[in-house]
Amino acid sequence: MLDRQQLETFARVVEFQHFRRAAAALNISPGAVSQRIKTLEEVVGALLLIREPVVVPTKAGEEVLRYITSVRLQEGDLLQRVMPGRFAPTDFALAVNADSLATWFEPVARQLAQLHLALEIVVDDQDYTLGALARGEVKGCISTERMPLGGFVAEFAGRMRYLCVATPGFAAKFFASGLALRDALKATSILFNRKDTLHDAFLASRFGVTVGRYVKHYFPSPEALLNAILDDLGYGLVPAMQAEHLVSTGKLVDLSPGHDLMVELYWHHWELEPEPLVRVSALVMDYARRSLIQ
Repeated sequence: MLDRQQLETFARVVEFQHFRRAAAALNISPGAVSQRIKTLEEVVGALLLIREPVVVPTKAGEEVLRYITSVRLQEGDLLQRVMPGRFAPTDFALAVNADSLATWFEPVARQLAQLHLALEIVVDDQDYTLGALARGEVKGCISTERMPLGGFVAEFAGRMRYLCVATPGFAAKFFASGLALRDALKATSILFNRKDTLHDAFLASRFGVTVGRYVKHYFPSPEALLNAILDDLGYGLVPAMQAEHLVSTGKLVDLSPGHDLMVELYWHHWELEPEPLVRVSALVMDYARRSLIQ
């Protein structure tokens, strides 16, 4: 029989990635935390944590973390059904890329917040969200990776379409003869952050060559990136959900008609989900199928 106190202590250490911070959160000594983890590892018969250089769960630790997370979620769901409103919501974290959150995933988040869950949305580049799931920091994620981790499922959510756009003035100044590679490398591009590879992928797809260096500004929010383009600071890739209306009204120009960038997105979640997570996955996939290109 696994000890709930030891399991909760283990989950806290993983959450904070630190023994002392977990001890402070639990209001016990670091020594007590270490003893609980040591005892749990002896009971399970496996090393559960890698202590250096940072504290992260081992493969066995990931299984234990999924177990205690499942227990928490099912317990919270049961208490809410038996005694509605009497207990605090269960903590629940998801990892989502910023463009999805700014477009189709925002209504999903509002629906999730109405469930008996204390929702946390971790925002990262779509190529990096899977790492948060692997570390046990989130319960599900939107990712470009089609291969699931062990014990998880990757469901195809759909394709997100991006347009390469600029204002009419910027286009006339830098791309008077159309989008050419030479001009694209000289004109300033607007990217999300240093993890953002969408512009690289677009240039490779459009011109058939890998481009390593070009002029860039970084605006790390979808709204700021779009506004930077609207303010004539550069050109860049914007989700079609945001850009199409601006193109139709003449505020933006599609620099490469017929050469849109398509990004495949996958919803990664547990293979064996407790009931609250089943509802979450169903909600995410319902919105994805109605919003993204299938």
